[in-house]
Order: sequence, then structure tokens, then C-alpha cells
Amino acid sequence: PVKLRDVDFVEQLKSLHADLQIVVAFRMLPEIVWNMPPHGTINVHASLLPKYRGAAPINWAIINGENTTGITTFRLVHEIDKGNILLQRAIDIGADETAGELHDKLKTLGAQVLVETIDGLIAGTVEEKPQPEPEAQFHAPKLTSETGKINWSSGAQQIHNLVRGLSPAPGAFTSLEGK
Repeated sequence: PVKLRDVDFVEQLKSLHADLQIVVAFRMLPEIVWNMPPHGTINVHASLLPKYRGAAPINWAIINGENTTGITTFRLVHEIDKGNILLQRAIDIGADETAGELHDKLKTLGAQVLVETIDGLIAGTVEEKPQPEPEAQFHAPKLTSETGKINWSSGAQQIHNLVRGLSPAPGAFTSLEGK
């Protein structure tokens, strides 16, 4: 829907009588939507929360030179990416791996972790855990056109990480003599 609070959309969603809702890579949902089913709404997030809360966790993990990342399933709450953790699985990031390649690995892992999460919720074996306070703040804000601008005074590894963290899209760039 264009508007998530649209009365027709909310009524249509209610008519499904869902026990549980799942969200993957979606914008912020209003409480009337995520709090609707009796078992709430679960998000599949492409990082090991609380690290890389936000819109572009795969890109920022690579840009920041991380060696590992993963998938977290958690319950939606008012604050972005701060709900109770259900399950987490880690995955290594290759030294030359691009955001696109990592995305493809994480979507497969994410599907597996989601099924494990749902099975565990049904069996009563998944224990919700509050997210710990992060030791350092690692955010994953939306990528902007400025994000991809190569700073040639950065070290070679930082430039390498930027290029692969923005590959295949939106891509890194530079200019020479205004071009």
C-alpha cells in the first residue's frame, strides 16, 4: 500500500486473521499493523543486532571492513531494529566479497533462520532476549549519492571496502577535473 495506515489496507490485513506476520527489508510499520496478529510481527534483519541497525546493514558492514555479519530475527517494536532477539546466525564476509554477493548469501541464510524461528516459536524453544546495549554505535543509514564518493586520501583498504560495499549498486565514484 502507499499508506500503511490506510483504512482499507488495515481492514484487508485484519481479514487475513494472521497468527504471525513477517517483515523483510521494509519501511517502518505503524503499530496498528505490526501489533495486529496475536503472535506479533517478526523482522528478518541482515546484521547481528545491535550492530548495524538501519536501512543498509550489508553495505555498511563491508564499508566498515567487518569480517563477519549475519542474520537476526526479532520482534518489531516502536524503535527501529530494537526489538527482542529471537535467533541469530553469523556468516563470514570474504576479503573481496561485494555487497551483492553477501546479499545473496544472506538471503539464503535469512530464509533458513526464519524457518528455524517460526518452528522454534511453535515448539516453544525460542527464547526472546532483549538486545544488549552496543559497545559502540554501528549504524546502517540509507545510502546517499555522497556515500559513494571516493576519498583518495583514505587508505587503500578503506577504498577497497567502499567499492565492494557499494557494488553492484549504487556504486562508488570519483571525478577528475570536474568530470
